[in-house]
Amino acid sequence: MLAVVCSCAVLCRTASPQTSGAEHLTRDKLLGAWRLVGIEYSGPKGSLVDPFYQAGSTGIIIYEPSGWMSVHIVAPNRQAWEVPASRVSAAAAARDVPLKVAAFDSYYAYYGTWDFNESTSVVTHHVRSSLVPAESGIDYAQTVALDGGRLVFTTHGKDDGQETTRRKVWERIASTDTHPRP
Repeated sequence: MLAVVCSCAVLCRTASPQTSGAEHLTRDKLLGAWRLVGIEYSGPKGSLVDPFYQAGSTGIIIYEPSGWMSVHIVAPNRQAWEVPASRVSAAAAARDVPLKVAAFDSYYAYYGTWDFNESTSVVTHHVRSSLVPAESGIDYAQTVALDGGRLVFTTHGKDDGQETTRRKVWERIASTDTHPRP
């Protein structure tokens, strides 16, 4: 019995993060541009419909060595409308209100500065400006891991009193990727 316990202890201590696909994450490994692969949203009873992001959303997140960052997430099948050649009157613009609402509800973006705490694997985005004006000046902290070469951001919260977890998965955009897919 003692031999089994000792063997288990040795195996647990020597198991490397690479065994599960997780890699040691440093600030330098975050640098660059990353493409959104998918978003998973779940509660205690399993997968949920994400209240904001739609299945098939695309996006990009960029971390600059200077400490600046930007993120954009876009829902699929956004409704387009004609861009006017110049600014239009308020009456003419009023006709586009439903299209503007749909555009706002299917796009999310902000930019600001960032820092990374290597000991806790928490990246914090310091929002300078956002599509949602109330987010300007807010700090967003989220756990991040590098798993199989992909960045995985995890946040926990509550939705209608129910504990939830959101995971955003990103893959690095290669510097040779001159025509990134949407």
